[in-house]
Amino acid sequence: MRYFQVHVRENPTEWGYMPTLRLYLLQEGDKPRPIVIIAPGGGYESVSAEDDRVVSQYNAAGFHAAVLQYSVRPHRFPEPERDLLLAIGLVRERAKEWGILKDRVAICGFSAGGHLCACVSTLWKKLGEERFKPNAAILCHAVLTARLDHCKNFIVDHVGNEDKEVQELAFCDRQISGHTPPTFLYTTFEDKLTNVENVLYYGEMLAKHGVPFEMHVLPKGGHCAPWCDDIIWAKPAGGRDYNYIRMSVEWMRELWGL
Repeated sequence: MRYFQVHVRENPTEWGYMPTLRLYLLQEGDKPRPIVIIAPGGGYESVSAEDDRVVSQYNAAGFHAAVLQYSVRPHRFPEPERDLLLAIGLVRERAKEWGILKDRVAICGFSAGGHLCACVSTLWKKLGEERFKPNAAILCHAVLTARLDHCKNFIVDHVGNEDKEVQELAFCDRQISGHTPPTFLYTTFEDKLTNVENVLYYGEMLAKHGVPFEMHVLPKGGHCAPWCDDIIWAKPAGGRDYNYIRMSVEWMRELWGL
């Protein structure tokens, strides 16, 4: 394992912050591999530090992993989105050096991090260039639509701008297009914070625009259960497998023919 971190921006943000990307690169066999860039949750107030199990499971499945420490308050849209775009561009730029398959770059986000990844997956064409396009998006317990008042209020607060056109850009369901990459959606019935309806409608919009997706709505586990519920990580003998990481790995392997 090779572990190190790099800055994703050349200069600090307006508020003096330098977003970083922590990389966990496998060295076994010394062959190029896909990478999953992880955007933890935190409500855009902070970036959760509880990502070890997510990283270790992607590594165990043969994927490189990276964790983005993106800009949070007082930064607003589109600063965190720019951080993730730059992170995608950086891993592609250094793909040969770091042993990364540049056409196998996935982004994976939780809660607010899921909204961040959804924004980048739907807006990359407007905000950047082809080199910033993710090849797959994994959205877990994510805030995705403006159909529910509390989700809409969360997104409007993230934008911090009363300009309706700017707010519209952050309503991810309204930005889905043929440029949106294949998407993996995961949530639980017990997640009352983002709500199942939020995810189901996003899946409906993906289907409407012909974007391939896989969706899982499982009965147990609260909001961002991957951080706190052992049921997500255990694989009971003869029981249900709630581990969304394993599900997303199988999805990517099938998607990319790995």
